[in-house]
Amino acid sequence: MGILVFGSRVIHLDIETLRTMTFVTLTCNGQAVFYVVRERKRIWSSRPSLLVVLSSIADGLIVGTLALGGIMMAPLAPSVVAGILVAAIVLALVLDQIKAWLFARFKMA
Repeated sequence: MGILVFGSRVIHLDIETLRTMTFVTLTCNGQAVFYVVRERKRIWSSRPSLLVVLSSIADGLIVGTLALGGIMMAPLAPSVVAGILVAAIVLALVLDQIKAWLFARFKMA
């Protein structure tokens, strides 16, 4: 909800562009959560496989191309896409910290 409020009230996007922003947000956040839950320890504890890295790159390129080019959706400004990517990275780091705290707190590691 926060991303929709931000897009609507702060940067004044129309409904079609908000839909594109939601699509990019869901995709980036899905990747962030995937990288957090793939490892019991910290995100950087082990390197992901080549297939995982390549699929993440392909996902980013496809979604980025569609959103920036306005293909099958309203175009999104590069700054908005970059902001969503940064927010997803922050989300991954925060979730990873919470996961580490929970594992330590409940001695699950």
